[in-house]
Amino acid sequence: MEEQPSESSRRCAVCAATLPFILHLLPYRGLYRHLCTTCVLDSHPGSFCPICFDVFLHNPLPPHLRLLCSKCPSISHLSCVRDPAASSSSGYLCPLCSNPNFTFFHVTSNHANNNSIEINLHLAKQLVAAVTIASESIYNAAVMDRINAEIRVKEALLAKEEAAQALDRLNNLLNNQDHQFASKFSPTLFSDASGNNTGENRVHEAKPCSSQSSDADDCDTLDH
Repeated sequence: MEEQPSESSRRCAVCAATLPFILHLLPYRGLYRHLCTTCVLDSHPGSFCPICFDVFLHNPLPPHLRLLCSKCPSISHLSCVRDPAASSSSGYLCPLCSNPNFTFFHVTSNHANNNSIEINLHLAKQLVAAVTIASESIYNAAVMDRINAEIRVKEALLAKEEAAQALDRLNNLLNNQDHQFASKFSPTLFSDASGNNTGENRVHEAKPCSSQSSDADDCDTLDH
């Protein structure tokens, strides 16, 4: 049995439109979300011309060939504006800002034909623009994820190297302390009265002599 998509996967994350014509997956405010074509275009006003819907993500328009909207970041081709002289002198407004009722990718259903949607050339250009923007956004996000992953790998390798160096320094310090401890408390080889080696290892520990001792020779004997 084919798994049915969840309700959230069939809804635009911005306008909450249910079952839009198409949903685009792209990064939006730090998360990957599904947006309808209208919301993709609304959220990327500086990436395309709102009149002809040419996308210029990698081909920014030179200043003498463009008009900037005075109200939003939208950029239009100078050749697409009907009266560029009047628009530039009075302050250009893009179609979205100049018309409160304007909406991108405005489609109507044909109830006589099972609510089918007819895509004309104008709507097709908008759809292609939204697909291009979503694809470019996914690609840019993938590039940034790869760069961040490489940075994290380098940081992890550096931290591993620093940890190994710290362990080496700790081992050297412990080894030096063990050597000093062994040298300080090393055993002394004793001989008997005849000068023969007894083969016994004893730790020689001097006992302090009391100043009130009656036998000073005893202290002399202990000192030798």
